Amino acid sequence: MGMTLAEYLFLAGGTSLLALFALRTIAPFMRSRLEKKAKKHASDLREEFLLLPPGKIMLLLIVSGAACSAFALVAIPDPLWAAAAGILPVLLSGFAVRFFRTRRRKKVISQMPGFLDILAGQIKAGHSMQEALSETIPLLPREIGKEISWVFRLCRLGTPLSEAFLLWEERLPCEEVALLVRPLRVALPAGGNIVDLLERTRDILRARNRMEEKMRSMTAQARLQAVVLTLLPPCFVFVLSKVDPVFLPRCLGTFQGKAILAGAGILQFLGWLAIRKILAVKP
Repeated sequence: MGMTLAEYLFLAGGTSLLALFALRTIAPFMRSRLEKKAKKHASDLREEFLLLPPGKIMLLLIVSGAACSAFALVAIPDPLWAAAAGILPVLLSGFAVRFFRTRRRKKVISQMPGFLDILAGQIKAGHSMQEALSETIPLLPREIGKEISWVFRLCRLGTPLSEAFLLWEERLPCEEVALLVRPLRVALPAGGNIVDLLERTRDILRARNRMEEKMRSMTAQARLQAVVLTLLPPCFVFVLSKVDPVFLPRCLGTFQGKAILAGAGILQFLGWLAIRKILAVKP
């Protein structure tokens, strides 16, 4: 026996009230978490001289989450998978920002020997350190040029040169910057041979860069194997689903199948992290 119209209306009203209560409870929490993440990403990107307001980052996360959710809903008509895909851009945004920062800082480090070469030449020409920095900035590539321009602006605002280099070391906490800044902070007040110090540091950094390039060439085959091993299971699942069209729907239609796929994905991710850890060797 079916429900009457009044029972249908009562059920619809109760469902709407429950949905409204859940939305009013969960929505502020999700909004606050999203705003915090957008502000953190904006702060991290500002340190890399990429000015994006938190509002634009939050809008980008929402739009990308909606696009991923719609794509997942078309590919797999399951609301749970669509909701998980919608959260995925927010979870992966931190990895994307860290990847951008790491990539940019590697470029800065690779450009430091050229900067030291130009700076030593300017000091040989008779310029002071601050004048040499001012003359060197237009000749530098974009990444290292922004960093040295930041140091030079600190000096123009009244910060002593040694303190400005110390702040640069705190801004870029890596061995290459410390290798330049720490001896330079000692030599500047004492009136040491700045040109010789810069040239020695340049030679050391070039030797380190050559060693890193040699190690990357030696581990190229291992990195290719890591890519192949990472892409092999998804490709195998795709080919198997083409050979047996009911294979993937059978896996996604049962709890056991979803658990197996989720476990395989987690193990695949852990294996990829282990391979990257093995290949991440410092010279």
